[in-house]
Amino acid sequence: MALTPGIMWMGKLYPPVWHDEELEPAELFGKLRGMGVEGIDIFARAADQYGADTLEAALNESGLGCSCYYISADLVSDDPGKSEAADEAFRRGIEVARQLSAPICFTHGSQHAHAGEENLQKYIDRLGEKLPLFADAGLTLVIENAGHLLHTADRMVRVCEALGDEGLRLCPDTGNFTLWGQDEIDAVRRCLPWSVHFHIKDYAERWEEAGNPRGRESVLGEGLTPVEEIIGMLKDEGWSGVLAWEPGPQDEEGVTDSVRELLRLIG
Repeated sequence: MALTPGIMWMGKLYPPVWHDEELEPAELFGKLRGMGVEGIDIFARAADQYGADTLEAALNESGLGCSCYYISADLVSDDPGKSEAADEAFRRGIEVARQLSAPICFTHGSQHAHAGEENLQKYIDRLGEKLPLFADAGLTLVIENAGHLLHTADRMVRVCEALGDEGLRLCPDTGNFTLWGQDEIDAVRRCLPWSVHFHIKDYAERWEEAGNPRGRESVLGEGLTPVEEIIGMLKDEGWSGVLAWEPGPQDEEGVTDSVRELLRLIG
C-alpha cells in the first residue's frame, strides 16, 4: 500500500450539507469518492446519528473505505461515571469499527481535558488496559499529538516506548505540531517508526490566549505547516498508509481545493 488520500468526516462536511443541499451519507461519500478520496475517518457521533448499518451501506455504495473509526472517551478521569462511559465507548467502538471494516481505531477525549505528569502516567496505564481488546479484535489503536497532555513528539515517543510492544501506534497531526509551536519535520520524523495513520492539517496562523495556543486553519497548502515537505519525507522513507485531510471552516471551494492539493502531493 502506498500513500492513500483520506478525509476526516468533520468541519464543513459534518453534518453533510453541500451548497445548502442536505445530503445523506451515501451521497456525501459518493461525492468525496468522485473527487478522488479513497478513505474516510468516521467519528462515533455519526454512527450514533445515522446508525452503523446506514454507514456500512453508504461505504459499500460509494466505494469509500472506513480508514479509521474514532472513539471518544476520557481515560484519565477517576470519576466512576466517566470510567464506565469510557468502557462502554470502547466496547461499542470496537463493535462498530469491525462492522465498518475499519482497520484502525483512534481514541480522543483525554488529551484536551488533562495535563501534567501524573495524568500522563494514568493515560499510559489505561491505554495499556485497553490494548488487549484491540488485539483480540484484530484492530490497531492509535493516538495523536493534542492538548496539554500529549502535544509534543517527546511525549508521543514516550507513550509508544511504553506501549508499542503491546500494539499501540501513532497518528501524528501535522497541524497540531504547528499549533503547539513544534518543529513539524523533526516531530513527524521522530514519530514515524510507530505511525500508521496521519491527520493532515494546515494552519494559516497561530497565536496564544492565556497560555493556550489558538489557530486558524487554511486551505491545504496555503498555510504555515510544511505539508509538502512532510509528505515528501514520507515518500522518501517508504511510509505507506492513509493521509486523512482534516476539514475545518473551509467552504465548498476550499474543500475541493484542499482535496485536489492532497492528491497532487500524494502524486
